[in-house]
Amino acid sequence: MPSISDLQYASILPDGLPLSLVGVVATVVIGIIYSVLAKERPLAGFPWPSSKAKTITEALAKYSGPFQVMTGTGPKIVLPNRFADEIRNNPSLNFQKAFLKDFFTEYEGDNMIQETVRVKLTQSLGLVTDDLVDETTASLRDIYGESPEWTTAVLKDGVTDLVARLASRVFLGQDVCRNERWLQIAKTYTVDSFIAAYLMRLAPTLLRPLVYWFVPQGRSIRQAVRDARQIIGPEVARRIAAVDGARAAGRKPPKTADSLGWMYEVARGRAVDYPASQLSLTMAAIHTTTETTSQAMLDICEHPDVAQQLREEIIQVIGEHGWSKNSVTKLRLMDSFLKESSRVHPLNLTSMNRYVDQEVGSRIMVAANFADAAAYPSPATFDAARFLRRRQEPRQEHAWQFVTTNPQHLHFGHGEHACPGRFFAAHLDKVALCHLLLKYDWRFVPGPDGRFPAPDHFETGFSGSRTGQVQFRRRREEIELDLE
Repeated sequence: MPSISDLQYASILPDGLPLSLVGVVATVVIGIIYSVLAKERPLAGFPWPSSKAKTITEALAKYSGPFQVMTGTGPKIVLPNRFADEIRNNPSLNFQKAFLKDFFTEYEGDNMIQETVRVKLTQSLGLVTDDLVDETTASLRDIYGESPEWTTAVLKDGVTDLVARLASRVFLGQDVCRNERWLQIAKTYTVDSFIAAYLMRLAPTLLRPLVYWFVPQGRSIRQAVRDARQIIGPEVARRIAAVDGARAAGRKPPKTADSLGWMYEVARGRAVDYPASQLSLTMAAIHTTTETTSQAMLDICEHPDVAQQLREEIIQVIGEHGWSKNSVTKLRLMDSFLKESSRVHPLNLTSMNRYVDQEVGSRIMVAANFADAAAYPSPATFDAARFLRRRQEPRQEHAWQFVTTNPQHLHFGHGEHACPGRFFAAHLDKVALCHLLLKYDWRFVPGPDGRFPAPDHFETGFSGSRTGQVQFRRRREEIELDLE
């Protein structure tokens, strides 16, 4: 006897259709019905404008209290900046759950990665400085060359190449960081993941697994994971064998200064998916550092007088002290410049994303305060020395460093979930900028069409143009920056 479903679809679907296609059609129909019935709606009790970035700015000026925005995965409550300190360490606010709906996955091994970054990477900046200098020297030679003539290039392409190599040198060591396939993965994995997540948000909930399976970015991500395992797996096996062999022979294991070795130490014998952990680390580090460095280079083109001031500081500090963690820390104008660049051109209008486990059961984020005139006199003016002067005030020496977080500057978040890799990112940025400034001149492309494109924006975030061009030419550096 035929079932009800057989009778229901007998007159709709033609005979002979493959069962797989019937399943897809049925899933689409069910997904559409489900999406209509389960459509996310605004939360009661909170005003809500649209989610476009410019409307967020208007809403921040309009509402004195919390309001909500409707994102591709449902509503989020935006808290005024004054709540930043109050919620920064609240145990009822879950950091990982805040992103679960946006990226459709949980971060496996997140605690181990955070411990690796906080304990090992941050404390080893002195050990990795020479590696960063060495890799910057080699990378710039490959990426920008030695021509004294003005050359036009897409800004973000070169910066992405540079950041991928520098981060990979510290994460995986010299051999892997120059592996062309790994570098391609490092540069595209994050972008593909964001695009795939965006496309999945456009689909009904039940259809999202199908979207991920069929969109080009989903295929690229799966291939990247397979290739990463082939590249990183043998290196991990070699490292573990060396450590275990040394211990078996009663010798001290070889010292490592990259995250593979640090992860092995932090794991303390636990099973670790090293390729997956490296992809998570790469996803967290390369995209944001590329955006920050790209914007810094645009500000150098925009303010050539600042570029010269930065050069003079580099010549004085590195010329006198050489390369070390402490000498990079002494680049105080550069530190202020980077903080001002991220203030005037923020990556996001909100920060401190959390999921409220109790009562509300919703996602929240805190409005940034980058343009508040009460916190920043003349906030629309780019002032490279703004934070240098703040640090010269009594008892403010460490309060306004690039890596210091506070409600007035949420570039790295705030509280216990502030970006754990910000110390490494700032260190990498400064080493790279020293070379980029002393070895090259930079400018916008001359002519009426030489204006750099405006950044792209999605919901509350911004991303620099992927096609915008600048010009550069080799100059003779005043001091020797390369390691002997």
